[in-house]
Amino acid sequence: MLNSHKTGLFAAAFLAAAALSPASPAGERKGRPWTFEDILLVPEVNELALSAGGRFAIYSAEIADTGAKRTRAQIRIVDIRARTQRSIAHADIAKSLKRIPNSGDWSGLLDIGEGLQLYRIAADGKISPIVENRDVVLVGKADLSVAMGGGAPPHEIGVLAYDWSPDGKSLWYSQLKAKSGPPPIRFDDAASSLRSRRRSSIEAEVEFFLRAPDGSIDKIITRPTSDRMAMHAGGKVVWRGDDIFFRIETPDGTPGSVFETRAWSRKQKRMRVVSNERDARTLTMLRGPYGGSLSATGTGALLDFVENGPGEERHRYGRFAFTISDRNYAASRDGRKAIVGTRSLETSRYGLALVQRTGVREIYGAASLSKCSFDDRLSHAICVEEGVSMPPRLVRVDLARGGIEPIVTISPRHNEIAPLQVRARTWINRDGYKATGYIIYPRDFRAGTRYPAIVITHGFDADERFAKAENQWNYPAQLFAERGYVVLLINDPLPYQSANLRAAYSAWSRGSGPPNPETVRRLIWIEGVHSLVDAIGELAAEGLIDPARVGIAGYSRGAQMVNVAITQTQIFSAASSGDGGFLEPSGYAGWPASYDPVYGGSPMSEHFEQYRRFAPSLNARKVCTPVLQQVAAASPSQAELFDALRAAKVPTQLTYYPGTSPASDETHIFHIPSNRMLAMRENMAWFDYWLRGKRDTDAPFPERFAVWDRMAENGRPRCGIAESVR
Repeated sequence: MLNSHKTGLFAAAFLAAAALSPASPAGERKGRPWTFEDILLVPEVNELALSAGGRFAIYSAEIADTGAKRTRAQIRIVDIRARTQRSIAHADIAKSLKRIPNSGDWSGLLDIGEGLQLYRIAADGKISPIVENRDVVLVGKADLSVAMGGGAPPHEIGVLAYDWSPDGKSLWYSQLKAKSGPPPIRFDDAASSLRSRRRSSIEAEVEFFLRAPDGSIDKIITRPTSDRMAMHAGGKVVWRGDDIFFRIETPDGTPGSVFETRAWSRKQKRMRVVSNERDARTLTMLRGPYGGSLSATGTGALLDFVENGPGEERHRYGRFAFTISDRNYAASRDGRKAIVGTRSLETSRYGLALVQRTGVREIYGAASLSKCSFDDRLSHAICVEEGVSMPPRLVRVDLARGGIEPIVTISPRHNEIAPLQVRARTWINRDGYKATGYIIYPRDFRAGTRYPAIVITHGFDADERFAKAENQWNYPAQLFAERGYVVLLINDPLPYQSANLRAAYSAWSRGSGPPNPETVRRLIWIEGVHSLVDAIGELAAEGLIDPARVGIAGYSRGAQMVNVAITQTQIFSAASSGDGGFLEPSGYAGWPASYDPVYGGSPMSEHFEQYRRFAPSLNARKVCTPVLQQVAAASPSQAELFDALRAAKVPTQLTYYPGTSPASDETHIFHIPSNRMLAMRENMAWFDYWLRGKRDTDAPFPERFAVWDRMAENGRPRCGIAESVR
C-alpha cells in the first residue's frame, strides 16, 4: 500500500471530470499567434492504453514544469464514450502504460517520489504498488550514475521494464542492480573506453525476473548495461504457450553485435537460443499472421513487405510506399491479425497497416497517427493524431472500416493558436535524390515578396508532427514564421530510395565499408548538402525567399549537416549548430567505430589526409558564415571547431547550458525548461542580428550584442553567395 504522504498527494492531484471539445480541423481555427511559451509547453504523449472493455483509456502527457525545473507527466483517464477526460496524478516520469489482462485496471512505471516503480492504476484513479525495488540506481548524465542515452534526465530506477502474460497472471520484469565492492581495475579495451568519460560512473547490471501466478519469483538472466536490448527493450517479449521469447545483444568482436532471440520455458525453467540476427531493425519482435517476423525491405519508391520464418518460410505481402516500425505494433490474441506503425515514403506521415493472411490494408488520418493502443481483436484503436499545423488530440480509429473520429484534445492551449500555413514539399537535388520536408510560411505571407529563410534539419525527423523537439530542438520554428521568416524543415535524402545510399548508411552503422570512406562522406553528407542548397535555389527562383538572407540550424545529426554545409558552400548567411561535434578529429577517441567508415581510421595515422579534406575544424578558413554553437555537454570536438573558427576570424560564439547541479549535465534534448527558453531566445536573437540587422529586444544575453558588433567589424568579410557545393 502507499504511505499516507503518497495517498494525500494523489488525492490533491485528483481533478473532477471536465468535458473537452474535440480539436477542429486546422483550417477552421482562428486565434492568436504563437509565443515562446507555447513551444515550451507542447505536450509529449507517452504510450497510452485502452481499458479491457474499451470504454476508457489512460495516457500521460509530458509537459514542461517551470516550477519543478524539468518536464513532468500528467496522468489522464479518458471516458471515450462521453468524450471527457480527467487528470488523476502528476509524476516526474510516467511510461509503459498497459492494461492488465482480465482486469479493469492498468499498470505503469511511475516515479512519484520513490524512483521508477511499477504501479497498478484503477479506473477511479487509485494508484497502488505492484513491484517496488528500494535499491534504486541513478541513471542519466550525472555523477555516480549509469549512462542511459543522451535524452534521459538524471533519475532513479527501481523497475526498468515489464510485461504481462496474456492471462494477466504472470509478470515479467527487469531492474537495475548496482555492483558492490570497489571499482574494478581495467585493462586494454575496458580501460581505453574511459578516454572520453566526463563524469564518474558506477557499474550496474540488468536483472530479469518472472513472477508466477502463485507469487513465486524466478531470476531468469543477468545482463550488462552495455546490452542495449536489456536496457531499452527488456519489456518487449513474446508469450507463446509456456515459452517467453526475448532478445539480448551479444558483442562478437566486430563494431556491430549479434542480437539473439532466446526462449525461457516456464514449465521446464530452462533457456534456449532460438535465433540471431546481425541487424535488429526494431526493438519489438514484429510477429505476423504466419508466425514469422515482419519487415519492409528493398529500395525504391515501393518496398517489399514480407514475413520471414519460422524456419525458411517467407511470405510476400506486396510492395508498399512505407517503412514500418514498432511504434504501433500489436497482434490479435488468435494470431490471425497484426498491426504495425508505418511512415509514408512520400509524405513522411505516420499511419497504420493492418496485416492479415488475405493482405495488407493501410490506414491514414488527416495527420499522423501515433502512440496507439488496440483492443484484443484489433477491431479499433485509440491514437494520438497530430500534424505540423494540427495540435495533438486523441482519436478513435475503426480498424475494420478505417474511420477516424476525434475524442478529446490533449492541449486546449494550443487549439487557441491560429494555424500557420504549412505545405509538404519534395525536392529533387542535382544528383536525382529526393528530400522531403515542409515549408512554414510567415504569418502575413504575401505572394511576390521575398522573405529571409531558416533551414532546420535533423536527419529524418521533418515529418507530420506538431512542434517536435526531435526536429526543431531549440530552434523556435513557429516563432521564426511569426516574425516573417520562411522556415524550411528538410530531411536528408531517405536511404530507401537508393541501394548506394543504403550501403553507405549500413557501412556507417556497422563500423566498416564497403563502400570506401570517400563514398560514405559523399552519399551521407555531401548529398545532404546538395539537397539543402538545391532546395534553397529552387525557392529563390520561385521568388519566395531572399537567397542573401538564408540561415541554417540543426542539432546532433543536424549539427553535422550544419558544420559540413558551412565549409562546403557559401550560401548561408548565419548558422546555429546544436550539441554536435561529430566529424572533428578529436571525436575519434570517443566513437572510433563510427569514424572508421567515414575517414578510414584514426587521425593519428595515414588517414589524416581524409580528415584534412573534410573535417569542419580543419576547413574553418573556408567558412563565410557567422556560427553559433549551443551545447549541453561541452566536448573537445565542439571546442575544436570553435577555436578553429575564431582563429580564422569567423564570427562565432560557443554557449554552454548547464544541468541542474554541478554534478549533472543538461541532456541532449533539453529537459530544463529555463535552459530551453533561453536557447530559443538566443537563436532568435542570433538570426535576427545576422540576417535582418536587428537587435532583438527580448534577447536573453543583451550584453553579447557588443561582442557580436566587434565580431562583425573585425571578422573576415562575407564571402558572397555560391550556387553550388564545392
